[in-house]
Amino acid sequence: MKSTPSTRVVIKGLPEEREARIRAAIDKITIGPSMFASSVGTRLVPTEVEVFRRAKDGKMQARMVYETTVEEDMLNIGRTMHGGCAVYIIDVCSSVALMVLAGALDKPTNFVSQALNTTFHAPAPAGAKLEIVNTTVAFGGRTVSAATEIWDVTNKRLCMTGVHNKMAPSKPAAKL
Repeated sequence: MKSTPSTRVVIKGLPEEREARIRAAIDKITIGPSMFASSVGTRLVPTEVEVFRRAKDGKMQARMVYETTVEEDMLNIGRTMHGGCAVYIIDVCSSVALMVLAGALDKPTNFVSQALNTTFHAPAPAGAKLEIVNTTVAFGGRTVSAATEIWDVTNKRLCMTGVHNKMAPSKPAAKL
């Protein structure tokens, strides 16, 4: 079997057909055809996938963790990760977490971004190893959301956080 991002991670506790759907979603988003910023996306390595019941309300949630290293094509003029690159990583990784939960719940996985709010806490310098932790927050009938933390594990600090709200795309109007 060819190594892809989805083959590098263990997914436990789901029926085989749902696991296959989740693996396809992971690969589609991170290494899809003609993907924007594919040089960055293909270096996102999934390390953990977990689907669980949240203790406070019993609702199903997903947690997905990625790792990558800040490389030359991710840098700004100050030689730290560019803010646009950080937002791209939050977009991709949180989207996969939401697709994992959708797959686990046997729900549609096609969403479009509604809002992506990002806070920059500290710079991520060239060469830093990053851990990107994504946790779903809500999965409703109209909107879904996930929270992301980007940690510089090399320097032991939180660099960026983001909240990504998504919704189902509108259906095109029928033409007569």
